[in-house]
Amino acid sequence: MKSPKAFKRVFATVCVLTLFAVQPGFAATKSVIKIKSAGRTANSIPNTILNGITAPLKTVGINGDFYIDTKNLNIYGPKKNNVWPAAISLRGTAGLAGTDGKSGTPGVAGSDGKTVTNTSTVSGTAGATGSTGATGLAGTAGANGAAGETGAAGASGSAGPAGPTGPAGGTGATGAPGIDGAPGAAGVTSVVVTDLAPWSISTGAAGTGTFFAVFPILAPNKKYIFTIIVSTSRSGNPGQIKGTIELNSKLAGLKSSVVTTAGMSNFGQTNYTSQIMFQGSISVGASVDSAILTFLDVNGKSAVDPISFTGIAWLTEVGSIT
Repeated sequence: MKSPKAFKRVFATVCVLTLFAVQPGFAATKSVIKIKSAGRTANSIPNTILNGITAPLKTVGINGDFYIDTKNLNIYGPKKNNVWPAAISLRGTAGLAGTDGKSGTPGVAGSDGKTVTNTSTVSGTAGATGSTGATGLAGTAGANGAAGETGAAGASGSAGPAGPTGPAGGTGATGAPGIDGAPGAAGVTSVVVTDLAPWSISTGAAGTGTFFAVFPILAPNKKYIFTIIVSTSRSGNPGQIKGTIELNSKLAGLKSSVVTTAGMSNFGQTNYTSQIMFQGSISVGASVDSAILTFLDVNGKSAVDPISFTGIAWLTEVGSIT
């Protein structure tokens, strides 16, 4: 063994184990204990302490034996069921570092040596190997290792409960104007001009006269505007003439205004004339209708002085009336 301390520990252990291995035990009187060498002999005791420079093989020793690894200073045993148990270290804890010794006093200077002229070239015998030095102190902790790789991402957690409804936002800005729509279909425009056939009134009864269909066919659900101008004449004083226009269905879809001019006579006062103008609109119902024009002799004197009538009418179909 290279370390005297280690040798002493092994030797002491061997001595103790040998004492316990002696079978007869200690006598009551004085007895002499003879320490035997390690290993088995012809007269060996049942168990012994083996040694080597490595851990024991399974085939080394018998049950109850001990084994010392002299290189690593580990002891095994006792062997049980042909198996060596785990090693137990024989090393003690490291001792504290000793204090530095004081410096010695300087030696006396030697005298000058004589010059050697014939120096030998033969090397001297090598000195003995020095004993192993004591175990050094534990080194400082090493630096931290590099960080490990990032682990895989964990599974997504379940969705949390819905939060409360937030406050209503402010009114947004007014949007841009929309695109203009396509032009609507053109309204229906149809103008019918009719010359009214001449007619006359000759009656002696006041408030009587004649009537006829000035617009005989008005299509259902249609809308019209109209203008009618009637001229009257008679040889004497024409008196008072009344003209009206209405739908034959008596519905309220016809609206009209009437303008009558004052009577006029010629230079010799042998002919009196006047004009009546009707203007208005017609909204026909669901059925075909007609417009009836009526003229009355208010005074009833046309029996001796008949009243003659002529006229013209304009009827225009339109898309709507507002």
